[in-house]
Amino acid sequence: MSSTQPSLRETPGNRTASSTPSLLLRPWTYEDVEPLVRHHRDPQLRAWLATHLDTTRQARAWVDAQNAGWSAGTRAAFAIVETTAVGGTAPLGHIAVTGEGAAAVRVGYWTAPQARGRRIASRALTRVARWVADEDGPFAGRTPELVHAVGNEGSCRTALACGFPLTATLPAAPPGRPRAQHLHTAAVPRTPPPAQRAARAA
Repeated sequence: MSSTQPSLRETPGNRTASSTPSLLLRPWTYEDVEPLVRHHRDPQLRAWLATHLDTTRQARAWVDAQNAGWSAGTRAAFAIVETTAVGGTAPLGHIAVTGEGAAAVRVGYWTAPQARGRRIASRALTRVARWVADEDGPFAGRTPELVHAVGNEGSCRTALACGFPLTATLPAAPPGRPRAQHLHTAAVPRTPPPAQRAARAA
């Protein structure tokens, strides 16, 4: 695995219109600390997140944890930004893939208030699911799953729209899972990991 986490660019066909800025999913950096703290003040976001970033110190530690997860091969966390003629914008959201071994991987995401209602989450989820399914990386070929708290209707609609049907309801199990969660599992066939593809071609 490369020591540097890749950035993922949205394909033109996934945008709502040609005039819509494309999405770039890139690693989180210390330059994103202030937007992170600002987004985490949003009551709707805080209602569903288990971790709240209230200070720049907490946000910097969170960025460090995302980078450490990539180095360990267990997590790929992306800041969701729009790209314009003058460059990228401040992060509009977050999406991450986590997993160990050969098991299914979990995808999680959130969006800032100004990004909601614009298909930002669904476009980012579509791009990440394709990366997991078809492209080389630490999670290639593994089935993506998505969980969200029961009652989070926005996340549920996004999952269903992106081909993640509801497959189970997980009961609450405090403290790690303080409330029941919906489990969505990608319905599309997954492409085998690179090693398996090479073995079949030999």
